[in-house]
Amino acid sequence: MPHRFRLGRRGSMVAEFALVVPVFLTIIFAIVQIGILFFANAGLKHSLGEAARYATLYPRRTDDQIKTRLQATRFGLDPQYLAAPVISHGVSQGTDYADISVQYTVHMDLFLFDMPVITLSDQRRAYLP
Repeated sequence: MPHRFRLGRRGSMVAEFALVVPVFLTIIFAIVQIGILFFANAGLKHSLGEAARYATLYPRRTDDQIKTRLQATRFGLDPQYLAAPVISHGVSQGTDYADISVQYTVHMDLFLFDMPVITLSDQRRAYLP
């Protein structure tokens, strides 16, 4: 009779393991996806900051040069999900400026659940020389 109880405990451990593993793996994959989202946000902010800094250098850069700089300094961003940067010019208190804005789409992929598409966007103002 003690032998039979011991087999029953092994079976319960296997059943508990089978119930816990999918939840645990889902949590792990969710953490990885959130990490990918934060990494994409950091890459977007870095490339936009570098493009804004580049726009402030003398001699004055063209819009195409600024866009090329943004593309060249990106990291962690898939180019197919990076929208073309939009540069708009204006004057504030007698000083020329360029507003640089960009959007990036992050496709979250959690193997069991449909996740919404997240669009990251950021804008920087660069005062031109």
